[in-house]
Amino acid sequence: MTPDYDIEQLDDGLGVRGVTRPELTEALELLKLFRGINVEREGGRSVAAVYLQQLVDVVPHHGIDRPGTGEFVELFNLVRTLQAEHVEASREDLLRALMGHGVNLTPTATLSQAQRLATHRNALLATPFHTYESLSRQRGDSSESNTRTWVARRREAQELFTVTHNGRALIPGFQFDEHGKPRAELAPMLAALAEGGVQGWSLWTWLTSPTSFLSGEVPERAAAVDPARALRAARRFAAGAVA
Repeated sequence: MTPDYDIEQLDDGLGVRGVTRPELTEALELLKLFRGINVEREGGRSVAAVYLQQLVDVVPHHGIDRPGTGEFVELFNLVRTLQAEHVEASREDLLRALMGHGVNLTPTATLSQAQRLATHRNALLATPFHTYESLSRQRGDSSESNTRTWVARRREAQELFTVTHNGRALIPGFQFDEHGKPRAELAPMLAALAEGGVQGWSLWTWLTSPTSFLSGEVPERAAAVDPARALRAARRFAAGAVA
């Protein structure tokens, strides 16, 4: 690809045309922010980690000292590519790293928020849940494929929900009764919450945490005693989520 900017070697440095000062400053700040981070995805390195290693190879470890024209072009392209990485993918990489390895990142506010979220997700993962494999064994299905199909249909009917963690689908265990069947009283709540855009980890969190909408009771437990009251709370919460 031909760059849309020109770089000229001058006696006292480099002259750059087609790149604004804010863009150049942003690129260098990104280097300072990300150098040294090496996030691993299950099954191999993340795209971000690959780019970061290339950046480290291009720029001296202790800072930038007038790189040549070719090095600067490569550096700038790599930084811009890293910046364009999908936000959600980067967020998930950060969460996995914090949950497993305690990576230090900046800015502080972002790190603190991610740490709180990672701690909470770890707490949820300490509660019972199924994978397709474990649910297949419990149901006595002839194959895991049959279980996947069954879960997909129940999920489409809003009788169950799943979350994704490290590339695996997890089915929170509180959704099943003692016979391994979806709890009927939860289905209207799942539908109401989905209508308000509450899904995935947020859905798991709200259903299993004390809430002011039920005077401090846990929604999924309240549903077992008073389904109508629990459903009203779910609708009120979902209405607030939409607003």
